[in-house]
Formats: sequence, structure tokens, C-alpha cells
Amino acid sequence: MLDGILKTITSAAFLGTLGKGVATAAFIIALSEIAKRSTWLAAALVALPLATMLTVAMIALDSQKGGAEVATTFALKTFLLFWPGLIFFIGLLGLQKLGLSFWPAFGGSVIACFLATWGFSVLLTSQGWIGKD
Repeated sequence: MLDGILKTITSAAFLGTLGKGVATAAFIIALSEIAKRSTWLAAALVALPLATMLTVAMIALDSQKGGAEVATTFALKTFLLFWPGLIFFIGLLGLQKLGLSFWPAFGGSVIACFLATWGFSVLLTSQGWIGKD
């Protein structure tokens, strides 16, 4: 049993996943430290779709999962679903302007964003823009 555990935690797939997790955590920690000094710079870095760029690249490099064609399809679906995600920012700022404190505005915006993304996904699927996969 111990031999199986050692094989698993030393496998390339496990180490690759662990490395991605550590890199993601380091990026978030770095962003929170940058935000203490410059909210503008931190916001600009967060606004970059780094996770999407890396995901598209990783999909494209993996020929077993479809390669560049699947990566392009993923990028298109991400682009289409980006728009309802803006509801979060509009809601957060708008609800606070209407007098709600931060956390209720945040919660309402998260729920509105989820519902908008779900509804937009249903619409796009029903119209044939994206598949049901």
C-alpha cells in the first residue's frame, strides 16, 4: 500500500498538478501583496485572463485531449461566457451605490453573476452556439 502511495505522489501527473496549485497560490499571494501597495497594478494583473491563457495553452499542448482544435473551442466558449460575468462588477458597484454594504452587495452580485451565466449558457446551447458537452 505504501509503495502505491509513493508511486502516486512521485508521478509526473501528480507533481504537475501540485506544481500548478503551488503556482496559483503564489500568484494569489503576490497579487494580495501588490494590492497593498497599488490597487491599480493588482487590478490590471487580475484583469489579464492569465488562467484562461494558460488553460488554452495546456489544452493545445495535449494532443490526447484534442490539441489546438479543442483549445480554440474552449477559448470561444470562454469568450462567449465572459459577458454575463460582467454582471458581478456592475452589481457590486451598483448595489453599493444604492446603499448596500459590501458583503450583501458582494453576495447579491455573485448570485446574479451565477444566474446570468447559467441563463446565458442555456440560451447559447438552445440556439446551437455551444454544444451540450
